[in-house]
Amino acid sequence: MLGDIGRHLTYIIAAIMFIIGLHLMEIIRIPFPDAASKTSGYRGKGLLATFLIGLVFGAAVGPCTFAYMAPILGIVFGAAMKNILFAILLVLFFAAGHCSIILLAGTFTGALQKYLDWNENTRTAVILKKACGALVIAGAI
Repeated sequence: MLGDIGRHLTYIIAAIMFIIGLHLMEIIRIPFPDAASKTSGYRGKGLLATFLIGLVFGAAVGPCTFAYMAPILGIVFGAAMKNILFAILLVLFFAAGHCSIILLAGTFTGALQKYLDWNENTRTAVILKKACGALVIAGAI
């Protein structure tokens, strides 16, 4: 999990990144389903589907998060020897800070989507999207 995914999986991920980069640059079109649409098939999947999505996301992002979590755990383990309550509070505050961004993003998705819909065809947004596509392709290469 610490970055060693093997040679073959590295090539698969690079290929996916390359395709997404081409999509961002509008060279190819990938029809992504609209999760908010009533006909998308995503409505009403429940807690199990949400848990599984979180599990996959956690496994994918785990190696990146480890770089931030390791120093925090070092501090927490050191603090736990002197004051267990303080160590627990450190972990809780870290978790609250980490999850608050996700919570805010989910809370304001509707407002953000209205802004993005209104703004997605402006020249600056198109240039930024294509530049991000080029960066994703560069990362894939």
